[in-house]
Amino acid sequence: MSDHAAQTILAEATGHARAGRYDDARRALADLADLGEDAEALDLLARIHTQQGDLAAADDCWARVQALDTGHTGASEGRRRIHRIWSGTRNGSARSIGVGVAVLILVGAGAVAGQALMSEPEDRPADQGVADELDRLAGAVDALEPEAAPETESTEDTEAALQTAQQALVDPRWTAEIQGRSIAVTFDDSLFPDGGTDLPDSGDDLLADAAARIGSLEGASVTVVGHTNDIPTGDGSRYEDNTELGLARALAAAESLAAAGELQLPEIHIATSGDDDPPYPNNTEADRRRNQTVTLTVTLA
Repeated sequence: MSDHAAQTILAEATGHARAGRYDDARRALADLADLGEDAEALDLLARIHTQQGDLAAADDCWARVQALDTGHTGASEGRRRIHRIWSGTRNGSARSIGVGVAVLILVGAGAVAGQALMSEPEDRPADQGVADELDRLAGAVDALEPEAAPETESTEDTEAALQTAQQALVDPRWTAEIQGRSIAVTFDDSLFPDGGTDLPDSGDDLLADAAARIGSLEGASVTVVGHTNDIPTGDGSRYEDNTELGLARALAAAESLAAAGELQLPEIHIATSGDDDPPYPNNTEADRRRNQTVTLTVTLA
């Protein structure tokens, strides 16, 4: 297989994974003849296994990445985090989360390897609140069961269902755009204060309305993706970096969606892109404020 063909397949698999189509992503990666010798593909496959709750398979993939590239940051960080989850579970410190979420660390549009994985601070102690949140997330990942493969349907039926769902999601406070086999919901205004994760009442109300729309769609699930602007977290922040801040925002928004009562718990997943791939360009103060938010990726069964 040529390098160009392999990169095309890898890009296709990455697109599926970012849209929440993990089984499609795995099928695309299976077309790589030299999957076992491709560190980037194995790294992506490890992240997909993590999202689907198969941490043992993820750890195995990252071990194979390390055998190919001993300095691979994503693999070492991924395995460290998995072993931390296992250790926390054995010690009873990993707690169940309030919503049935799965955690996926999203990478930037042009990257596959693990620059977006969260790292622990080396020169200052971790804030206990952040540690508690990470333990809660760890419990959610550890408890997650792999998702069943969806039944296939015709392209025509899929497009019609997506168009119907898009129309049901139309609202002047956000945009709903079909992207591949899912619908991306982008809010017009910011949901969170600068550097923070506390939702104001207006944010809770907005998410409750979004939950009602999504909950009315048959077979719909939603991935909540946390975002930040391009300003790094400061020394006084509870969060080590924008990846971690984005994850905390996704968690807060997911809890708000679940509290609205319109979505079943297994239908909500969370992810973070940190300051990668923001909804709006970070070239004005107004758009930087708007990037203090989450986006919603709605997928139909």
